[in-house]
Amino acid sequence: MNDMKTKYIYLLLAGIFALMSCEEDATPILELKTAAALHALSQTDITITKDNKDAQFPEIAWDKADYGVSAVVNYVVTLTNTSTNKSIVIGETGDAKLAFTNSEMNSLLAKVGAYPGQTYDFTVSLVSEAYDAYTDAASNSITFKATPYDPNVDNITWKYAYVAVGYPDWDYTTAYLIGDPDGDGIYSGYANFDGAASYAIIDGADLTKVLAKDQQVTADGKGFIEITLDAEGKVTQSEKGLVWGVIGDATSSGWDKDTQMEYDTTTRLWTVVTPLLDKEFKFRANNDWGFNYGAEEGKLSELAGNLVAGGQNFKVVKASPYIITLNLTNAGKYTYSMEETTIELSSSAMTLPGSYQSGDGWKPEADDCYKVESAARDFKYTGTHYFPADTEFKFYDSGTWIGVVGDITWNEAKTSTTFVIGDGGNVKIEAAGYYRVGADTKKMVATLDKTGWEIIGDATPGGWDKGTLMDYDAETQKWSVTVTLGDGEMKFRWDAAWTINFGGSLGALTQDGGNIKVSAGTYTIVLDPEAKNATMTAN
Repeated sequence: MNDMKTKYIYLLLAGIFALMSCEEDATPILELKTAAALHALSQTDITITKDNKDAQFPEIAWDKADYGVSAVVNYVVTLTNTSTNKSIVIGETGDAKLAFTNSEMNSLLAKVGAYPGQTYDFTVSLVSEAYDAYTDAASNSITFKATPYDPNVDNITWKYAYVAVGYPDWDYTTAYLIGDPDGDGIYSGYANFDGAASYAIIDGADLTKVLAKDQQVTADGKGFIEITLDAEGKVTQSEKGLVWGVIGDATSSGWDKDTQMEYDTTTRLWTVVTPLLDKEFKFRANNDWGFNYGAEEGKLSELAGNLVAGGQNFKVVKASPYIITLNLTNAGKYTYSMEETTIELSSSAMTLPGSYQSGDGWKPEADDCYKVESAARDFKYTGTHYFPADTEFKFYDSGTWIGVVGDITWNEAKTSTTFVIGDGGNVKIEAAGYYRVGADTKKMVATLDKTGWEIIGDATPGGWDKGTLMDYDAETQKWSVTVTLGDGEMKFRWDAAWTINFGGSLGALTQDGGNIKVSAGTYTIVLDPEAKNATMTAN
């Protein structure tokens, strides 16, 4: 009897262990009984145009696969251009259909190498996936013919060409356009580049025709580049990226400096929100009159219209803040618009007239008057300047003098302070040096922080988190510091930011150069940022 009980217990335990093993393997045993089957499209020859781009493309649908039990099944749908043999996945779903507009399908066709105006054969195929362990092709595939179109040229009636970045692997739906609106055989336009790139120029009327190939944009030329193709097929481009802005006595910076606009890579438009006086302005790039646009004859005061290279000044009828938009990506024919707005903006810059200026000083409009700038026009200003010992100054904003209210209290090291500003006295800096000046004319507070060149790295006292500031000699215009270093690496950095930093060899420092290896010890380090060299002397 005891032996029977023992055998029973062993069998029971074996059963329990078997059940536990089954639970650990959660993937059920399935068997494909019926594969998924694609339905024929309701239309098999489709021409996509400007007029029908918003209509529904014929629905892609199928009968679901049958695995014999209730299973979670995912369907992966692939589109193939049989002419180019390029394929992409156009959808993954647990449903039994996919829906696209003609415009959405048009973009997908471009990704498999279909050019506008040309008819291609396409195949749609499908696989079913269950529990990431079963993958089965549908029992059939379906085919259709389609002729795509280019939505970017809906309103272009003149000759144009594509800037095909990465040619021959390029996408016409995202390519920039250059054009010949004057009909003189010269194509011109702009394209935005993220960095060094190769490109070809493709005829807009026939995308199989290459007008120029093996063109290069170097890393130095990255950004918004002007490209011109002459009648002989020669390509020229601007040497560096162009940053557009507005300039004129209608703007806060007058005729001396551009008020910069911002480029949106999605809309491909330049915009700025800025106050304008009832005076004049033009569009200009890189603070250089080599690239500028003005108004058409007789349309100087229009709020929207065409641009003319080197044209006349625009005349602002009403002083007000405006949203100004510049469109330079319409195949050589460019436009602008101005929309009055109630957005409150600060000036783009304040000057700091003071005792440091030549002569008797205190001249807000003089060339030697320092500035603090507000790039976002958000009432927050900043700038970095050298001040001699016992310098006094005030902020000056469009005719308003702004000084310190109350006392200035420095930190113990006399390197940093925050103080209230308003209708007050002169701001005084006792110790000579470079200072980062900040001001917030909404909160009416200002800051002074001693700054300049510093050493930073795991060999320095502050590691890579905090730089060690160097001292400036106004006579030699060199920077120096005596410091104890550990074994490790360091670099030179300006104004506590990586925008300007030197590394590499001490005798030939370079912007963004490599880390400088050092051995532990106490050194006097001298930096000459103009000559881009430094010395390290062991003490």
